Amino acid sequence: PPRRDPLPPVAGVPPSGGSTGPPPSPGSAPSRSESVRDESAPPEVNPLLADAREALDRNEYSVALASVDRLLSSTPSDREGQDLRKVALYRYGKSQFDQKQYEESYRTLTQLAKVQPNYEDSGKLLQQARARLIDKHYSEGIKLYRDVKLKEAIREWQVVLEFDPSHANAKKNIEQAERLLKGLEQRKKK
Repeated sequence: PPRRDPLPPVAGVPPSGGSTGPPPSPGSAPSRSESVRDESAPPEVNPLLADAREALDRNEYSVALASVDRLLSSTPSDREGQDLRKVALYRYGKSQFDQKQYEESYRTLTQLAKVQPNYEDSGKLLQQARARLIDKHYSEGIKLYRDVKLKEAIREWQVVLEFDPSHANAKKNIEQAERLLKGLEQRKKK
């Protein structure tokens, strides 16, 4: 028979010949303490984590988040899953912001802020997305007001107030649009 070199010592496993128990019977499976892990084999990876990493590499953030969320629903304390979720939320929120999808970016970055408010520059990005959202809804309200679409304009300014309750111009514009709307409705009754 070919000569076998002894295996290097493994923590928790006594060296060959140093076993205090009886020798294993022929054909029996080695006990847990006698088994030696193949160090060349890669560590076992959860398929959901692998899917999430691959999706993240392809910039498919919603797919990555779906995989991570499925993993975390069954194992909420999985550290790698939690970390991967933060990366996916950050990259997704930043990508949405860069594509001028401010509402989506705001929602995504808000999710990240609930988990880790100081992740990378997410706080700054969240503030910028919020400011752009406010500007977008405020401007849309002005446009609708000029087109005499008063109810729609009021709705836009109400969205502004949801993001910034102290927005003085939105409050003032809502009051003015409501007065004008009331006057128009009274004229129709005559």
